[in-house]
Amino acid sequence: CVEIQLGLASECEKATLSVKRRLACEQVSYFSKAHYCLSGCDTSDSYGKKLLLFLKWKCMDAKAVAYYYHALVLDKGSEPTNHISAVCCLSAADDILAESKRACLSFCLANPITRVPPPWGIMKNMHKKIPDVAYKKFQIYGHLFEQDKKSALQSLPDLPEFPLSLRPEDYEFPGTDSIWENVDCQPQIQSLKEHLEDETEESSK
Repeated sequence: CVEIQLGLASECEKATLSVKRRLACEQVSYFSKAHYCLSGCDTSDSYGKKLLLFLKWKCMDAKAVAYYYHALVLDKGSEPTNHISAVCCLSAADDILAESKRACLSFCLANPITRVPPPWGIMKNMHKKIPDVAYKKFQIYGHLFEQDKKSALQSLPDLPEFPLSLRPEDYEFPGTDSIWENVDCQPQIQSLKEHLEDETEESSK
């Protein structure tokens, strides 16, 4: 839900940078908590491992966007330290975006193998915006780094934390029906060859 809200806000001219930053930071919190909770579960099967890789990838995407909007908010300040912090955030966003692309590839190559999806949602624009804005801002404020390199390297601020606006309702899964304990009722998994042979037989009829 937050990912959809952020995508809509990014295209809305009336949405302020503060609102976009808040949604991006909330998205980081949701994906981070989901990854943390799933890490404590049994993920020995391939689907569990793939889901963990998916959450890691999405969390990196969210962090890149959060640092991007945090940088734009900081850049509104008038002090040189504001501009230095903004450039550091943009640089961090660019680095995280590169890591996110590698995480996406790891997710796709994990069993079961899937195709690499094209950028979608807010990331469709961020793949171009983040490196472009990071480069332009460094061109403008690069002289501030030269004046005080030590403080510039230490000026990456933490992302702000906001109370989460969406809270999931408690839910308990219903009990398993006794019929599933019967071996004969277990789903039969066919190989691809068997599946194709069945289709051939049906078509010949």
